[in-house]
Amino acid sequence: MTPTHYRDQVAELAKTDSEKASKIAFKINEPWFQAQAWSHLARWAEKPLPFAQKAAKTAAETRDEYQRSAVRTWEIAALAERKLFVQARRSLKEAVDLAVTATPIGSRAESLFLLFQAAFKISAEDAATVSEAFEASCDSTHWRVVRARKNIISMLNGEIKPREFFW
Repeated sequence: MTPTHYRDQVAELAKTDSEKASKIAFKINEPWFQAQAWSHLARWAEKPLPFAQKAAKTAAETRDEYQRSAVRTWEIAALAERKLFVQARRSLKEAVDLAVTATPIGSRAESLFLLFQAAFKISAEDAATVSEAFEASCDSTHWRVVRARKNIISMLNGEIKPREFFW
């Protein structure tokens, strides 16, 4: 089975059987998808923090700063949905601090844009803080920067909604 297939199985099972979902999550051999699987468990499990910690640890095993920061968005969204705002903010800060170092600039913009959207799950103020980090670190006319900036402004103005990280 592919990592995405396992991740999707975890997403479904996490709602009703954390133990079985956890066993499947361990089978995922790509950190990006395994971190997402742990985040699904954090969203649904009776005790979410151990799974959120596994998501963060697994994110650190991905291949570059873009992946290490961007995949944390699922973890942050799960923590925020569980009303674990202190932990969500801590994870958000760690991820933003890493995202601003991502290269190339298009990857930095994409990661910060994902984190901006996850921050909305915490609060509009947290999203605005990520927007400030975006503006401070993405001074470029690269098309991904331009697109992300346009979407950030539209979301801050309430014209479009941030993405959902779970289905």
